[in-house]
Amino acid sequence: MKQTTPNKYEAQIDQWTDLVWHIVNKIKGRLPFSVSEEELYAAGMFGLMRAARSYDESQGAQFKTYAYHRVRGAILDDLRRMDFLPRSIRDKAKETGKDAPAIVALPTDEDGHIGLGASKETDSVEQDEMMSKMHTAIDTLPEKMKSVMSMYYRDNMKMCEIGARLNITESRVSQIHTNAVSRLRRMLNPSDA
Repeated sequence: MKQTTPNKYEAQIDQWTDLVWHIVNKIKGRLPFSVSEEELYAAGMFGLMRAARSYDESQGAQFKTYAYHRVRGAILDDLRRMDFLPRSIRDKAKETGKDAPAIVALPTDEDGHIGLGASKETDSVEQDEMMSKMHTAIDTLPEKMKSVMSMYYRDNMKMCEIGARLNITESRVSQIHTNAVSRLRRMLNPSDA
């Protein structure tokens, strides 16, 4: 793999983490409590890293202005990717002045079991299989990615705590997490790659 030296903005990425938190806090206030600040921050750091790599001073904008829009866009893109509701339904709800539903009822069969004709036992077995696949996939990750994912999801540690334990910056933890999630998605759902 070809290594390139980081530009001055990539090298100074840590000084811009406050900008990411500022944007996360502005967006978080309009979201349900179920949306994790850590996930928003990870998406924002991904946007910040992309901004640092693609910034061109000759275009006239200050880096902070350029990064703000890239970070905000990355967070919004991540939220859209996680959203189960089509955008058209959200737009119609806005037009009528109503709130779009936060949770849509899950389909049930005639016995009231969740799913389409599936029993709770079947759902449980499928979930167990998926978790088993996930754990197997995590175990195949490179050591640092495996450590970050294990501490974040199994030990419920915050990214700053993981950074302290691994002696790396919080933004580096976020980058490793983002790359691991992307790799896991490709492993578990190869049709999306």
